[in-house]
Amino acid sequence: MILEELKKIKSFGSNMESSVTPEDIAEKEKKLGFTLPQALKELYLTFHPDDPAFSKEGKLIPLKELKIYKRTYLTDTTITILPFCQYEKYGYGFEINRYHKNNNTISNYHLKDPQMWGLYVSPETRKEEKHLEGREVPCNQSKLSQWIMEWLGYQQTLNQPSVIAVNKDKTTNYWAKIKDFFPNTFYHIPIEQLSSYRINFNVNFVEEPSRLLCGSILYSRTAYFGGKTDKELEQLMKQTGFKYVWIKSWDGHPIFNSALPKPPQKRELKSIAPVLQFLCEFAEIEGKGAKEESINRAKARLGTSLPLPMEEFYRYLPSRFYCSYNLVRPLSGLKQTKDGKLNFLEENQAVYHWAAEFNSPFLYRRANDGVAEWNTYGILDGFLAAEFLWALVCDEELDLILWEFSDFKPGMLSEGGKLNPYLSPIAGITDQIASGNTRKLYQLMDGQVIGLYDSEECTFWFVTKDEAALERLEALLNI
Repeated sequence: MILEELKKIKSFGSNMESSVTPEDIAEKEKKLGFTLPQALKELYLTFHPDDPAFSKEGKLIPLKELKIYKRTYLTDTTITILPFCQYEKYGYGFEINRYHKNNNTISNYHLKDPQMWGLYVSPETRKEEKHLEGREVPCNQSKLSQWIMEWLGYQQTLNQPSVIAVNKDKTTNYWAKIKDFFPNTFYHIPIEQLSSYRINFNVNFVEEPSRLLCGSILYSRTAYFGGKTDKELEQLMKQTGFKYVWIKSWDGHPIFNSALPKPPQKRELKSIAPVLQFLCEFAEIEGKGAKEESINRAKARLGTSLPLPMEEFYRYLPSRFYCSYNLVRPLSGLKQTKDGKLNFLEENQAVYHWAAEFNSPFLYRRANDGVAEWNTYGILDGFLAAEFLWALVCDEELDLILWEFSDFKPGMLSEGGKLNPYLSPIAGITDQIASGNTRKLYQLMDGQVIGLYDSEECTFWFVTKDEAALERLEALLNI
């Protein structure tokens, strides 16, 4: 049914052979009491559950461990599901049958190519025990064969030795260029049938001159490009003109937020208004952000006050800067998520989201893949102060100069280090609000230069108003 397509996907990854035999499948079918769909049989006969392709956003449940789950649907119907893929406690599987309580009948579904569903296979709450949702597969209901091909192609993209991420929504003519550079798909849908099919993953590939993959989840802004080496992807990005960040690097490029920083210790939040005022004066902007009535409306709608640094962030940052770097959610769009977080910021390549939490100093981050959970990432005050600077620096109209110190070593910040004598905290507090965060702000040359250190990327940047200030800085540091 999809055997040839599965072999094609496999050719982009490991040559690990499946250990499943037709006899194993027949034995499993006997235990389950029904015949497995042909597409699922071919998946198990082609791929081993330990294949590296399953090391990212979902694992293949071993054949021997397959078991059915029952979930209530529309109060009077119980649906029987067989999950075969799992990500953390969430599983994806296909419908076997439906039991209708009102007339005590069972409807056997089309096991030739059944419908997919999402459900919790390791529920932790009563609500999760009852959960059943076809729109979370990962976003639309679909047929088994199509879903396997799309999902597996996406998995194989993320498994490539070198992977970069691109924001589809911020890329001009993205889909037209994808069609030009990636003309092939693993699952072909005839044009006359497009309106009746729901796509969950977009996966394209090219084999000449390089074997490259491009995959994304439909509702995610992030597209991933995978190749055997960094050089191939760099050449592709040069041809397409796409802006990108490294997710995996075969040749050693710095990885974008490759690991979570050590969870910070809880501390009291500090007011960052003096820092934001300094940054506004440095950039020569008035710093008139959200009006008091807007802040009050947000408080009333949310039923509580915003964390102080967040309120100050909105009060000082004019809305024109909301999209200059990362995407800031306007006050009118702030709402509390089901898990209690206040999602207020999206990374410019749509790889991550950041959130705050009421009555907490912590900053949280999660991957924008639809399944990841929030992780403690830092402390809100210091993060927002650095984020404010980035929003100003990346605005083209301000024309600020951002310069990366190429020969930087962390020891230069220590006592006796090359940079240490020239650095001082902004408003006397940026050394304090850096506690628990990966970024730290400094001022140099009596406020004519701003320094930003990112310990996660081991990088130091200087920000100046003009070339003259940059030249004076170079002379001062003898660089």
